[in-house]
Amino acid sequence: MNNHNQAMILAAGVGSRLNPLTSQLPKPLCPILGKPVMEHIVFLCREHGFINLAANTHVMAEKIAEHFKDINKRLGVNLNLVYEPQLTGVAGGIRSCKKYLTDDVILVIMSDALTDINLTELYEAHINSGCAVTAAIKEVEDTTQYGVAVTDKNNRIISFQEKPKPEDAKSNLANTGIYFFNQSVINEIPSESEMLKFDVATDLFQKLMSKNIPIQAIKTKRYWADIGTIKQYMESIKDILEGKVKIEIDAEKTSYGYRSKGTVIDSSSKVDGRTYIGEGVKIGSNVILTGDVYIERNCTIESNAYINNSIIWANSHISKNVKIINSIIGNNCKVNEGIEIISNSVWAPSTIIRNDSKPSVIFA
Repeated sequence: MNNHNQAMILAAGVGSRLNPLTSQLPKPLCPILGKPVMEHIVFLCREHGFINLAANTHVMAEKIAEHFKDINKRLGVNLNLVYEPQLTGVAGGIRSCKKYLTDDVILVIMSDALTDINLTELYEAHINSGCAVTAAIKEVEDTTQYGVAVTDKNNRIISFQEKPKPEDAKSNLANTGIYFFNQSVINEIPSESEMLKFDVATDLFQKLMSKNIPIQAIKTKRYWADIGTIKQYMESIKDILEGKVKIEIDAEKTSYGYRSKGTVIDSSSKVDGRTYIGEGVKIGSNVILTGDVYIERNCTIESNAYINNSIIWANSHISKNVKIINSIIGNNCKVNEGIEIISNSVWAPSTIIRNDSKPSVIFA
């Protein structure tokens, strides 16, 4: 049984690899089927009894504060946001929230992870191990996107590599950034005056290993993805629609996927494949949605549009006779009528897309 209920959610990251989508929205607020990715993390924490939460913020901190201003009432948690005027590393972020982290054992988790990991099992493994730190690790195919952990035969971490090429990788075990820390480990983080910027893998864990303080690694088979790249974000949306990850989705389950309240879909339109249609979306006549399609809240899709394997963020307007294939349309975009095809591209928020418009990203 979990006797501790404090968690630290790391929410200060820049999210540069998600540009241009994060040009107007901080990474923790990137939408995942009707909720920001960070809200899914809050749900996961609550599900496993971690209800006293602290999070550090930095980039667009006011937008995070605005979204989560009523979270305590809505979800029955106690979330405290701490603004960091400058980035101080992952361990520095933990230090900034130290006054809220007083339990003997603290959960540390990233705000930009999509996961259904069993935190209770991880917590119990931590308690039973007698180690000061437990880190969740996950086998991955592409090590170039992750920090990887190297373990010994006793599942103790002996070293880390940061995003190694496959031929140089000593392991294929990604460090998920999900940890349980004993209070003694929090106390190993130096003060700001001693060292302003202090990371976990490269600084804190090196310090612990130099003192022969064991770091336990627990391999998880549950779903986990860092949605920090556009490619992985698209892949994770597809994974959810395919049922590979269990998250809280506030929408009606349908034969084609999910339909939220307040949606209007013309009876002549065809919705197949795997689709999420967000709250207040209006879909006109003879529209075709096929493949994996994710449409966020308050979008309008006018007649004869064709959308395939694409993501459309909130408040965007797709005009008549538009084709969108394997693309992402950011928040508050307007696609003008008769755009013959938008394919393999990402469009920045608040873009008016005309025939001569150029996307921010083109997929190879």
